[in-house]
Amino acid sequence: MPYIIGCDIGTTNVKCVAFDSVSGDILASHSESYEMYHPKPDWSEQDPDEIYDAACKTIKAVVKACKGRHKLLGISFSAAMHGVLALDKDGKQLTQLIIWADNRSSDIALKLRTSSVGKKIYFNNGTPVHAMTPVCKLLWLRQNEPQLYKRTNRFVGIKEYIIYRLTGKFVIDYSVASATGMFNIRELQWDAYTLKKLGLTADKLSTAVSPYHVEKTPAKNDAGLPEGTDLIMGASDGCLANLGSGAVQTGSMAVTIGTSAAVRICFSKPYSDPLMQTFCYVLDEHTFIIGGPSNNGAVIFEWLMNTFFPKEEFDTVFEEATKIDPGSDGLLFYPYLLGERAPLWSSTVRGGFTGLDIQHTRAHFARAVMEGILLNLFGIGKILMEMQKVDTIYANGGFARSPIWVQMLADVFGKTVKLNDTVETGAVGAAMMGLKALGIYEHYSEMKAFTTVGQEFDPVSKVHKSYDALSDRFVKGARLMLAHAV
Repeated sequence: MPYIIGCDIGTTNVKCVAFDSVSGDILASHSESYEMYHPKPDWSEQDPDEIYDAACKTIKAVVKACKGRHKLLGISFSAAMHGVLALDKDGKQLTQLIIWADNRSSDIALKLRTSSVGKKIYFNNGTPVHAMTPVCKLLWLRQNEPQLYKRTNRFVGIKEYIIYRLTGKFVIDYSVASATGMFNIRELQWDAYTLKKLGLTADKLSTAVSPYHVEKTPAKNDAGLPEGTDLIMGASDGCLANLGSGAVQTGSMAVTIGTSAAVRICFSKPYSDPLMQTFCYVLDEHTFIIGGPSNNGAVIFEWLMNTFFPKEEFDTVFEEATKIDPGSDGLLFYPYLLGERAPLWSSTVRGGFTGLDIQHTRAHFARAVMEGILLNLFGIGKILMEMQKVDTIYANGGFARSPIWVQMLADVFGKTVKLNDTVETGAVGAAMMGLKALGIYEHYSEMKAFTTVGQEFDPVSKVHKSYDALSDRFVKGARLMLAHAV
């Protein structure tokens, strides 16, 4: 029985999942976690070798679990976006992996975003100018570590580093490249204008290839794979979450709430928003994912739990929140504890509660936090729904384990929400892309077995109307928060 592995390289762990190539059933899975480091204020880094070791361990574990019963077709990769790692001429690291959550370049990003240069960079490349993006991280390195910047032989992301360690080749798929802020989404190549502003040449970056590009493993590799095993480049985790959930059809939207969060739709052509509110990433040569990411997903509810409910279970607090009416009796929460990407694009904005009075209880705070996270995402969703009519939301991420929160999502957006049978939509999307790359299937429509839906949640019309009205108040308050950001 042939199978394919989807390898999802995330912020907190690598997870490999083996899928039956016909039924889409999960045959085996394994994950390995690793640390995030904060050596200075606003810095967020990871050790690329820890992630590489985790990837090799997960691959070995899944292949071992399937050995003797199934035939491996190949491994296809999903990866987190926006990381930067400097390497010397021997491929050795000169820095740690500077990840998406790093805010050291926030001042540079703010100045660039409001300039004509920043606007052109965004229009060409589709990635909003923000401290998360590699283009701003590289500008910071150029200004603050000029000798290191000159000495660097190549700047890469985490997927490129893993592929390099396994094959000796520096290649990057169009999808991950399109999230760097340096890749022209219309020409599908490194953007000459942006590279000139960075003082870089394309040979200091990996060779950009199709997400369907295949490399083969040498005889000796750290993952213990047979010589000639197909490694499919795959795409970014956000784009593959759309594919793996089924949200690639017109009229569908993906909402992911994990540590961070995102709202995304699928489009047939590249798009750059005149107000620079949304991103446009490449899924493949003919498919583009447009949306907005938020720093403030379930990590904010975890903050609430750790701060105010340290001895309670999540489900207990969720249940307590349901006893409060929608709107939390006037208590409104702005979830910007970590700054914000979409729709505000400010690293310095901060959150808070408004409308607080003496009647409010801890249950009000719990519900207000849940609502605030969703109202912020609804602000992003409204921008996308002006571009395309949406009738169905595919929800994924850790929050999808709570029916209470998912129902709240349906009520806030006023749309039917569908949950896939598996929450591993990044690995599913990678596997689907791998099967198409290998010619097992010609079209994604032939792989419906991989995107089956387990549950559906319909909105309550009356509740949605109240949330729709509340969202106007939320947007006005968010603008005030942004105006007072320092």
